[in-house]
Amino acid sequence: MESFELIKKFGEKIGVNLTPDEDNVYTFEVDEMIVTFHVLPELEEIVLSGDIGEPPPEHLENLYKTMLESQYLFNGTAGATISLNSENNRFSLCKALPCRILDVDLFYAETENFINTLEVWAKMVENYRDIAPNAEDVKAAMPEIGSNGFIRA
Repeated sequence: MESFELIKKFGEKIGVNLTPDEDNVYTFEVDEMIVTFHVLPELEEIVLSGDIGEPPPEHLENLYKTMLESQYLFNGTAGATISLNSENNRFSLCKALPCRILDVDLFYAETENFINTLEVWAKMVENYRDIAPNAEDVKAAMPEIGSNGFIRA
């Protein structure tokens, strides 16, 4: 299914009229978080992205280590990637979805899973100052990972 059709049907399913900007970017809010769909027609993909917060000023090495360990085989990111957006100096979570394998139900499920993961990481970054500076404290505060390799919030 084409990306624009998937997003339109997703919007209908959640009761939101999603319209793209001039760069084929769709934005909506859920649970006080902004979620963005970036349509990449040349790759036939939709990239989901969301802000997970500003890096704290202290003990970043432990947080970065935890983030990198979570990236290994995506065991703590549910298939998404954590990065630092140099334009606004904030952490971002992104996940690319190839349209050729998606139908509306799978796109909805993937988006829901992404939003759950986004929420977990946003809380992690927000509460980081309370659990730093010990790397073991950071790991202990990580969300539980389900048997399927995905975060359970």
